[in-house]
Amino acid sequence: MNIINPTLTTDSLSIHPRGFDSLLPVAIVFTNEDTSKETIIPSSDSRYISNELVLDLLTDGFSEGERYTFEVLQNTTLIFRGKAFVTEFTDINYSINNQEFQIDIDTDSNELKVYE
Repeated sequence: MNIINPTLTTDSLSIHPRGFDSLLPVAIVFTNEDTSKETIIPSSDSRYISNELVLDLLTDGFSEGERYTFEVLQNTTLIFRGKAFVTEFTDINYSINNQEFQIDIDTDSNELKVYE
């Protein structure tokens, strides 16, 4: 799963493609999982870092909390398929429950008992 930050103008998408020709343009087709609306975004730049192909794309049109499937195409050839989630949080500090389900220790009547 890739993370797209909607607060940035341009974000990077790292993928492991099936094949890649640096001379051909790359287009990314995003499909919103809730509305099934397709959006085609051309990659503004592409480069290899280690074994990953890094694609730069414009992120103005993405909203917080949306989920997408995406396909990376060169001409009509599919070179990658994946999923993306739109959030300003990184995958390191993102919590799906947003701290809503924490136990209040002061009012918790269940004690933890350890027997040895």
